[in-house]
Amino acid sequence: MAYFREYLDALASVLNTYAGRDKALRSVSFMLALKAQSSTRKEVVLALAKQCSSARLVLRQFNHPSMIKCCWDLLSTQPADDLEYFCATAGTSAYTIYGVVELLAWLSDAHILALDSARLWRWCLYLWITALLSGIIRQMRLISKKGLEIDKELLTLIGLVSDFIVAVHSLPHKVLWSGKLSPRHSATFSLVASLIGLYKTF
Repeated sequence: MAYFREYLDALASVLNTYAGRDKALRSVSFMLALKAQSSTRKEVVLALAKQCSSARLVLRQFNHPSMIKCCWDLLSTQPADDLEYFCATAGTSAYTIYGVVELLAWLSDAHILALDSARLWRWCLYLWITALLSGIIRQMRLISKKGLEIDKELLTLIGLVSDFIVAVHSLPHKVLWSGKLSPRHSATFSLVASLIGLYKTF
């Protein structure tokens, strides 16, 4: 009973944060997407997964001030390692711009703005790939300095690489492995990244 209470307290604490709710919703969304591949009610399960994804999109709109603050803090920080600082700044900036472009794309889909939403979503993908590449380089730098015994850094790298694989697959251009993953493989890589992200919030 004591163990259950401790676990419940930890879960409640995580889900009280933006990051915790976001990673939990993302994990559920890709669990459903993966389950749908073998379900007799595929369309119904995928529709539920899409609702989870839509909920994440709405919640992200309240994260803009936090991202702007992160950029501001980075720009006023004295770097100890130039490469690590550059990657952190590039990644955070890409995610911040991504948030603004995503907002415009979302409002365009809702017919509130008369913009080309398909083009905006493509730019979101390019920005995501930029942020992921920056994160991967930064994590490799951290691991090279600290060693592989830093489990959390290695887990972060695995999560970033998993997302990067899916992001490249989603590219509209025929580069690398774009368009070559099956829905099951794509959902699996995304789920791995999501579960790692959720685990790190505890």
